[in-house]
Amino acid sequence: MYLYALIFPIISIIAIIWFITRYFKGKNSLITVVLWSIFWIIVSLFAIFPNVSSAFARLFGITRGLDFVIILVFVVLFYTVLKLYFIVDKMQNEINTLVKELALKNEISLDDEEE
Repeated sequence: MYLYALIFPIISIIAIIWFITRYFKGKNSLITVVLWSIFWIIVSLFAIFPNVSSAFARLFGITRGLDFVIILVFVVLFYTVLKLYFIVDKMQNEINTLVKELALKNEISLDDEEE
């Protein structure tokens, strides 16, 4: 048995417990916990049973299991980056709206002080 077959399941268990505790503290949604738990379970399965990745690869028409794992990692990373981009874009729009409102309120109060 390879060392990674022991390390990845331990990391997976720690990650799943961490997401569950964040859920109970109200910092994560249930869908986030479920999706990340599925991801970490798949990582553990691929570490413990490397042939499973080959079976999944054949299911999707990919020749090698390692290629499937790399493609899966890229998909997860792309999804994460895209989600972060939308969060930052939304925050930027909210900040712009807030700054505009504060500027308008400040302009009105300055006009009142001049009189």
